[in-house]
Amino acid sequence: MEKVKSYANIAIIKYWGKKDKQKMIPATSSISLTLKDLYTETEIEFIDDAEIKKEVEKNGEKFSGVRDLFFLNSELQDKIHTEKISKVVDLFRTQENEKNKKVKIKTTNNMPTAAGLSSSSSGLSAIIKACNKLFKKNLSQEQLAQISKYGSGSSARSFFGPVGMWDKNTGEVSEVKTDLKLAMIVLVLNEEKKIISSRKGMALCMETSTSFDEWIRQSEIDFENMKKYLSEGDFSKVGELTEENALRMHETTKNANPPFTYLTEKSFEAMEYVKKLRKQGERCYFTMDAGPNVKVLCLEEDFERLKDILGKKYKIIASKCKVISDNDD
Repeated sequence: MEKVKSYANIAIIKYWGKKDKQKMIPATSSISLTLKDLYTETEIEFIDDAEIKKEVEKNGEKFSGVRDLFFLNSELQDKIHTEKISKVVDLFRTQENEKNKKVKIKTTNNMPTAAGLSSSSSGLSAIIKACNKLFKKNLSQEQLAQISKYGSGSSARSFFGPVGMWDKNTGEVSEVKTDLKLAMIVLVLNEEKKIISSRKGMALCMETSTSFDEWIRQSEIDFENMKKYLSEGDFSKVGELTEENALRMHETTKNANPPFTYLTEKSFEAMEYVKKLRKQGERCYFTMDAGPNVKVLCLEEDFERLKDILGKKYKIIASKCKVISDNDD
């Protein structure tokens, strides 16, 4: 049995849309923070057909036909959800003697799942790391990131930290160098599963949103500017662009057909509260992914104070960034 741990990442320049689904080329380049206190722990081991049969008989017909066993937060997943994971494992079942090997995966998130808190980025990257160890592939972080993007695009950035990027033009996934010590505080406004998955949401926006072409054009500028601001250590410009880029992403959902939004009244109230704190002198900026929860970007030196302030008003998950090394698991 192999055990691994992988970390969620929250984008400050968003990945939203696929230019080429087959080659997994994103419509936009992205930059994110890898967070050490938002993570997934995964165990993986080889099993035989008898164990799969036993679990299927115990759990019912909707589990019939699974090729592997996949437990998420201690709950066995059905064939539809398991097949997505089996396809990821297939990326490691490359040798003839590996093709019929079955696995059991037990994975646990320390954050709400499918609520826009990037559980897929830590979850998929953890499975990729676990498979690399179980199948003894000895692949580098760069190689694992390239494989991981086929399971979940955002998961590729979790192999780099404290700040990672995915360049749509080169396909490179790598670390972004900066002297800024960044942190993030998640305002947990809703822990329920989001109304529409990220995958379906970005596909709908790409196909129908009247502002999507403008989103792609501006995002390319945002990506280059964010790298520059991070390199220069200009936190105010990093924060301002983080907010602008997030709002532009969410604008594409309002202009889709049919229009939709991940944001709620509580989301907008939280954004206004972050702006209010900033007017009072606090250095903090908001961002939102495909979900209602608001993330607050800050500096490590302000982290504890902002945790206290925001924790009095909201349920929070707070984390500094994670430095990822080549042998990190």
